[in-house]
Amino acid sequence: MVSFGVDTAAADVGEIVRLVRAYLAHPDSSAPGRGFWATADSLDRRAGDLHRSVAYQGFPATVVGVMSAGPGDSVYLIKVLHATADSTRRQMMPLALQRLYAVRTPGSEYGWRLSNALPRLTRGWPSRSMGRITFHYAPGQPADPERAARAARFVDSVARLFAVPPPDHLDYFVTASPDEYYRILGLDFFPLPSGRGTAAGGNALTEAGIVLAGDPAQGEAYLHEIAHIVLGGHLGGGAMLGEGVPTWLGGSKGRSAQEMFRLLAEYQRAQPHVTLQALVRGTAGWGSQESDASYATGALFVDAVYRRGGIAGLRALAGTPSDPTPLLAAMRRHLGLPASDPEALEGWWRQAAQAAAAGR
Repeated sequence: MVSFGVDTAAADVGEIVRLVRAYLAHPDSSAPGRGFWATADSLDRRAGDLHRSVAYQGFPATVVGVMSAGPGDSVYLIKVLHATADSTRRQMMPLALQRLYAVRTPGSEYGWRLSNALPRLTRGWPSRSMGRITFHYAPGQPADPERAARAARFVDSVARLFAVPPPDHLDYFVTASPDEYYRILGLDFFPLPSGRGTAAGGNALTEAGIVLAGDPAQGEAYLHEIAHIVLGGHLGGGAMLGEGVPTWLGGSKGRSAQEMFRLLAEYQRAQPHVTLQALVRGTAGWGSQESDASYATGALFVDAVYRRGGIAGLRALAGTPSDPTPLLAAMRRHLGLPASDPEALEGWWRQAAQAAAAGR
């Protein structure tokens, strides 16, 4: 759709709208060579669309603005609203207000190609490199060389531990909050969690090799998100390992793995009806407590595998299935629990959480 404020009869606007419509019909086609995405900027060329994992979730898209981005007629700012409404059209449910750029590209199919907001909105930020990481600092964010060095060492140590190739390069953006890093990503609106403890956070754009850190208390050393980049999809195991390993290695939201184990033990006591199977299958709910319990459960499992089998045990996790039933079977196998006793895994989960919370 196109908003009433977008005049497609205006010079350049009609061509750009055609490009956006064609791209949004297949937003997974941002890889170089597909004809939609610009290649002059190194980030566009390497990563394509940085919004792939966040903005495109099936909500109807409306082009609400196509405006000149500066002097001349070679670059335009495009705003796209991803939102739906109820049957009465009285209540709107927005997901994202997306900011993209169109760059004039003579000879291309539409005469224009798309480009990311991130390099434009951070062009004046100070940056410094350490090891494989280039850190980019939002205005007002101080550099901490010790944290930067720790992060650089962490990249290589995680790659060695799991015998995976380290990334060639990471771009790490140090900001004050998730709201700030979503804005530089080009999402002028994106829903964030409500309530206490939501002022800080981080995100990893794994395919692009980008860490977005919005927690000044961690700054350059948001290790959980760095672990996501290093490990990528090498391990499998769905969210259980996908979040469990980074939590074991680097904690979660500034809380250490030990603190997460304590939260899990408290959750088990407060919600005795919730089972391990319910967490793995996603039927326990999706609140912040369930999220913490799931992250901690994954970390608890990884810790147990390491204690039982050392580095070889960790590396043997590669290829762990993601679907709940085979994942639960793999957990029993890695822990040495009998497949014939379905309650053994549940018992392990409860006992191990209480012991880990107590530091045993």
